[in-house]
Amino acid sequence: MSGFAGIICTGGNIPDPGLLERMAGGLEFRGPDATQIWSRGSAGFCFTLLRTGPAPQSSEQPCTLDGRVWLLGEVRLDGREDLRRQLDQSISAEATDEELILRAWRRWGKDGFANLNGDLSFALWDEPARRLWCLRDLIGARPFFHAQSADRFYFSNTLEVLRQAPDVSSQLDPQFIGDFLLQEWCQDGTRTVYQDIHRLPAGHTLVYSDGELRVRRYTDFSVEEPLRLKRPEEYVERFRELLEKAVRDRLPRQPTGIFLSGGLDSTSVAAVACKIAKQEQTSGPLRAYTIDCRPTFNDEEGFLASLVAKKLGMDIEILSGASCLPYEGWDDSLLHTPEPCHDPFLLLSQRQYRQVQSHARVVLSGYGGDDILTGQAWPYLTYLLRQRAFGTILQNYGGYILKYGRIPPLRGGFRTRLRRWMGRTNPLTEFPEWLEQQFVERHNLRGRWRELQETPKTIHPLHPIAFAGLTSKYWSRALECEDAGWTGVPVELRAPLLDQRLLRFLLRVPPVPWCMEKELFREAMRGMLPEEVRARPKTPLLGDLIKHSIESKKWRPVPVPEPPPELQKFVDWKRLGTTLATAEGSTLWVGLRPVTLYYWLRVKGVVNDEGIR
Repeated sequence: MSGFAGIICTGGNIPDPGLLERMAGGLEFRGPDATQIWSRGSAGFCFTLLRTGPAPQSSEQPCTLDGRVWLLGEVRLDGREDLRRQLDQSISAEATDEELILRAWRRWGKDGFANLNGDLSFALWDEPARRLWCLRDLIGARPFFHAQSADRFYFSNTLEVLRQAPDVSSQLDPQFIGDFLLQEWCQDGTRTVYQDIHRLPAGHTLVYSDGELRVRRYTDFSVEEPLRLKRPEEYVERFRELLEKAVRDRLPRQPTGIFLSGGLDSTSVAAVACKIAKQEQTSGPLRAYTIDCRPTFNDEEGFLASLVAKKLGMDIEILSGASCLPYEGWDDSLLHTPEPCHDPFLLLSQRQYRQVQSHARVVLSGYGGDDILTGQAWPYLTYLLRQRAFGTILQNYGGYILKYGRIPPLRGGFRTRLRRWMGRTNPLTEFPEWLEQQFVERHNLRGRWRELQETPKTIHPLHPIAFAGLTSKYWSRALECEDAGWTGVPVELRAPLLDQRLLRFLLRVPPVPWCMEKELFREAMRGMLPEEVRARPKTPLLGDLIKHSIESKKWRPVPVPEPPPELQKFVDWKRLGTTLATAEGSTLWVGLRPVTLYYWLRVKGVVNDEGIR
């Protein structure tokens, strides 16, 4: 998670050297290994290096092949060898990822962006043409922010750094605040909490030239024909092969952490990582990190994670979450996040990252396993009926029923429609009546709320929910919350299950039987994980830490703290207090969003008409 920032000027102006120094200072926490500041003509860049691997990294940025086009950013390529062969087999195997991207640009220009897979957030400065090209990868694994004034364009992978620019306002964006209070995050992939600072959405490029800005999508997941292999074993073999590639490309040759639960996703990543480390003996020691909520409730995560760690020969550190109270530590300036984050137990996540920091610079995660591998049987059945593929229906669905003695989970939305027909509502989908009325009317929040409740439209015949999730802004937002800009520590999270090669394969896999309750995972991990974990059904968290804190009388949601005047422009604080006094479950969780916003504003400082100071 190296840090980068840049300034491009127009109208004959040059970047302010003092501002570049301050920006570099704001990036130091990201990259302790080196700092560079570069300025020439109308462009100025700064970079701080975090060495991670496994691929060679350029020790200096911006870097160039010809003195004309310069690269600045955070890049980690997947499928390096495939890209190297496409470009030129004579290119050294020790070429850095930065060099491969520059060579791809030299050969293909912007048409080559779709050939780049990995965790990417970078800018290419074409100095003779005075044109800046910026890119963020398809998943959005790494953030990219930008801001524009009359004669300057600023960009960085760190939101707080852009706030140092004197001509960039910290005025809050009311639509972002509205989305946060309605659903905890903003679905508009271009907005940030500040009006003047914007995001580059995942899968998009940005071009800046002569004061003009254009943002366009350069790649997306496509809808392809279902994969039909001759033998069932071929699906498992292909999945295992792609999973090993995804893990290998992310596994550094130095100590590595793994966020481990008792579920199938993270434990499978751990099993593959340990297998590769033992076979190739090129990786550093692996260590697992787990949060356990016992004895607050019967939390099996710590026990099962320890079972896996023992089988795989890994050390494990277990962080107790039992004593952590809601919003504990939120008055600590070290806990602040660049944007509001509705996680009352954020302290636990921060503590876990600091545990990892003492051992490693890279931590692997099981993020992404639920998207496709907890599949839907109903859309696939309707697809086969339209194709008149009755033999496939008999083979797949009949085989599943014979093997498991039950119909595969349809997940066609029938229960949701039945609840609506019976008049039952979900608190998570009810409009919050504690929102300030003028704020609601001024920004049409009821209309916005109805828009957010609409089921995403998708054209994928096999995996409509998974496809909608992958093509939404969800994963880019979730991964940003694991970025060093949020955690405050130079630790890079990598998610092998969100590898594009793996996801494109899984989107073609027949849901029945392979994506029913993660059947493909379970078969691929046979013999690699303890049976207690491999065969364990997906299990929700067995307890509620907020409920326990209230019942044990260690914490109460009321009385709510006295808010600053600016917060009362968004929330009817009196009505909120009335709601929280009797709320429980999902209603309480929703009602705590304004409390989260209160703590975030409090840490950030005074809020007034000019924004945050």
